[in-house]
Amino acid sequence: MYKTKLKQIEIISRIGVAALFCVSSLLVNAEEVNNIDLHFIVAASDSSGTNAQVDKAKIDESIQKLNAIYGGSGYSYRYKSTVFVSNNEMPGYNDEDYDPDNRMLFVEPYFDREAFNIMVADFERVNGRAFWPYHGIDSVLVDSEDLDKTTLAHEIGHNFSLIHTYSDGDEEPISVQIGSKGYLYGDQIIDTPPSHDGLEDDIEDCIYSGTAVDEEGTPFAPDAKNIMGQGDNTCRTHFSAQQVDRMQYVLQRDKYHLYNKYGKGRVIPTCENSSVVIDFPHFDGFNFNEKLQHPWVQDVQNNPFFFRTSPDSNSSSTGADEPYEGHSYLQVDSSKRDDTDIDGLVFAKKGDRLNYVSPCYDLSYSKNPKLEFYFNKHGVDMGTSLIEATIDNGNTWTELWRKEGEQHPDGDVWYKESVDLVNYRSSPMQLRLVHIIEGEKGDASFDAFLINGESVSYTYDFAASDVTVLENEGKVTIQLVRKGELDVSSTLRVVTEDVDAKAGSDYDELDTTIIFTKDESEKEIDISIFDNDVVDGARAFKVKLESDNLADDYADLLVTIDNEDIAYTYNLQLDSTQVSEAAKSIAVTIEKSVATDMSTHVYLKTEDDTAKSGFDYNGVEQLITFEAGETKKVIDIGIIDNLEVDGSRKFKVTLESDFLHQDYEDAVITITNEDKDPPSNGAFSVWGLLMLLVLAITVRRTSRPNSSYTD
Repeated sequence: MYKTKLKQIEIISRIGVAALFCVSSLLVNAEEVNNIDLHFIVAASDSSGTNAQVDKAKIDESIQKLNAIYGGSGYSYRYKSTVFVSNNEMPGYNDEDYDPDNRMLFVEPYFDREAFNIMVADFERVNGRAFWPYHGIDSVLVDSEDLDKTTLAHEIGHNFSLIHTYSDGDEEPISVQIGSKGYLYGDQIIDTPPSHDGLEDDIEDCIYSGTAVDEEGTPFAPDAKNIMGQGDNTCRTHFSAQQVDRMQYVLQRDKYHLYNKYGKGRVIPTCENSSVVIDFPHFDGFNFNEKLQHPWVQDVQNNPFFFRTSPDSNSSSTGADEPYEGHSYLQVDSSKRDDTDIDGLVFAKKGDRLNYVSPCYDLSYSKNPKLEFYFNKHGVDMGTSLIEATIDNGNTWTELWRKEGEQHPDGDVWYKESVDLVNYRSSPMQLRLVHIIEGEKGDASFDAFLINGESVSYTYDFAASDVTVLENEGKVTIQLVRKGELDVSSTLRVVTEDVDAKAGSDYDELDTTIIFTKDESEKEIDISIFDNDVVDGARAFKVKLESDNLADDYADLLVTIDNEDIAYTYNLQLDSTQVSEAAKSIAVTIEKSVATDMSTHVYLKTEDDTAKSGFDYNGVEQLITFEAGETKKVIDIGIIDNLEVDGSRKFKVTLESDFLHQDYEDAVITITNEDKDPPSNGAFSVWGLLMLLVLAITVRRTSRPNSSYTD
């Protein structure tokens, strides 16, 4: 017995300790809680509620318990309304042991299609009953005695696609059920301990103490406290993490109207009421265990029943055997309803049309886009499947793909299809999968929907590397440039970051997304600048770029805000405006009239006149920084001794401030030529004549005969 207990503990560990805690501790705290309204249909003696089988206090208690169990799932329940139904409106509904199989008779007259409906009566044989999500009916039945127990949470779990943790738990070894393909077996949830019928007899005080083992000798260790398990009403406290994932999948795709995701009531997504997909590839594998920001969803407005998400087909001789990829796939269950004894009532009938709607795509972000997907159409009564597109929010649809009748000999083969979407790059668009029922053996299956396209190359930059603005100008305009392949749209995040300027005090903080449309290469954005009377001097902030391509790295833009409130100016000071070319340099002094407590900048530049930069002097174009407290800077300008040119020549020295639109007095420097350069054009100076005379005398003496020389 001791070894058995250890093995049971080991099994629980392998499927995850998360299964042993309440759902609120399993989940990441949801940033947003979606509220689901509850509408109660209560049996009573008359439509006024006389002798109602439950009162408002019990209803309130049931909602409180429901929220305690579902806490942390991202969804919360709240009371909306109650309608009382007597035997006058629905024969037998207020009797003892009302047959739950008659529930379909009164669905339409008393349901609120914009709320989750809870039928409360004295039901025969059961504590509760639920419709499956593919029925397309947001409703459960709960016996009046059990409304304030965990039965309501259990039945809602069924409506959100959960099955009992003990379903078919003895058909495969435990190692298979908690293995990588455990979603195909038992309750199709891997992190719930496997179980099977009969083990409930060994649950006492909410703890399983039995000794049952599987075919490999591994002991069963069922979780008696799981809401979908075999424990008593008083034992059940929680769902497992993967059970919550599965319910969230159904709420997001099949029941989004319950929390007004796209508008009040049964409003389906369009390009007007939902966010747009701009990141590609976009993939939807219809997997219970995967969360998508932009999923394909049921057409809750028009579908008579729903597509079914499943790991396998629940029909014989039709449908796919298992997913093409992942845990589950999309299926049309075209068989008759098998959970009612009402003659003539069928789950699906010939001609019924089902739609499954895509998110909104902006395909201008993708080059040569296309839809790729897999399908299986195995069944002798197979109907017609379509892919359609809209660019006007569903007002009109265009057929892009069609398959009629049976296409596959069995359920273990998937065919791949590709649909060209290049003609839909000019405006946002949506797709929808359509299936039209033909007969009972016609379970069409679909999986792995991929919107893909070729990648493109482009980059972003600022038109300038730095910008200066006066604080009294009110704003600064930033110019953005996109370069490269521009035949697609793209997005660019633009954010600001403090340097020594402060967002909110000196400028308006920016965090925005800029959209470049197809062929667009330039954008301008304005950032508000505030006139800050508290701070003196210049201060700066950065503008940063973040691309939709996370691998890109862009240079920042520095924006300097200058304070026009401080009355300071710059002046050029020269000891002399003339300089000999032999002096080699001239010192130029820049004086700032007032010291400031922050750094300021001024540009010193030279301009040619008759003197030429590089021949007569060394040109200057330099940003001079005055640090806090500084008022004087000295800059040397090199002077070149130009032997080629005689006479004086001049050049200009200018200042350009970081104050926009402010001018300063220029200085003109004259280079003088003090060298006596040889005259040009054959003219001789006196000095030149003397040199020639000396040369002549020297030559004459050299040519006189030497008297001591003997031949």
